[in-house]
Amino acid sequence: MVLSNNCLAEKHISNTIEKFFSCTHIPIKAFKWDGTIIHSIGYDTRLNKVFDHNDIYERIENEIIKKDESSIVTIDCLDKVNFTACYICPRTVERGIYILGPYSIEKTNNMEFLYKPSSCVPHLISLLRMIGKDSLYIRQSMSSQNSPYSFHVKRAIDYIEARYSEQITLTDICNYLKINKCYFCTIFKKETKKTFTQVLNEIRIEKSKELLLKKNISILEVALSVGFNNQNYYNMTFKKLTNKTPLEFRNQNH
Repeated sequence: MVLSNNCLAEKHISNTIEKFFSCTHIPIKAFKWDGTIIHSIGYDTRLNKVFDHNDIYERIENEIIKKDESSIVTIDCLDKVNFTACYICPRTVERGIYILGPYSIEKTNNMEFLYKPSSCVPHLISLLRMIGKDSLYIRQSMSSQNSPYSFHVKRAIDYIEARYSEQITLTDICNYLKINKCYFCTIFKKETKKTFTQVLNEIRIEKSKELLLKKNISILEVALSVGFNNQNYYNMTFKKLTNKTPLEFRNQNH
């Protein structure tokens, strides 16, 4: 089965921001492309309220999509209090974004936010990048023997992982990669031994298993959450790939 190393990637991201926080004490969150949080450290109830009440994620998202992949985005939420964001991986923006903050750009502030002058921000982002690169996960990813797929195929799988809950099509993938559809299908099938649809369904089914463990979510809601249009097709695909129905899987794992 062609499956991503998405869990390893998220563990790598979590470890990266934990090390970053240990060095800087700046609160930091990591988000997936769809806005789902991957990991957060340094936040308490007060800081989370500041984050949520000021719509920080939404504002960052609106700004960062206007920039190129390597850009740093900084927004203010209170007087002299900022948040800064960058893509987790400039080469694969579907990995999501890091958001640092809140921090104050003035030494004295009424809410006692951590002080970090604006001139430090580029250096902080550089530190975050260095910590990320200096990990076993990245070293293995960059090693040719641990990279079974070519550049375009790997980017396609990353794209599917990030957007599996959406109604993505083969055309969407090829437009994203800026390559011919026939050429893409040829190399994708050659390297993965599967079609685009097969890989998409495998990833969706794996993601759905996590949701099936939550009893308060119906089978229909699970199906729709991972990108299937209807429950019947989801049930059929799940049975084909696992030899169990979603309900059987749920009952056996509770």
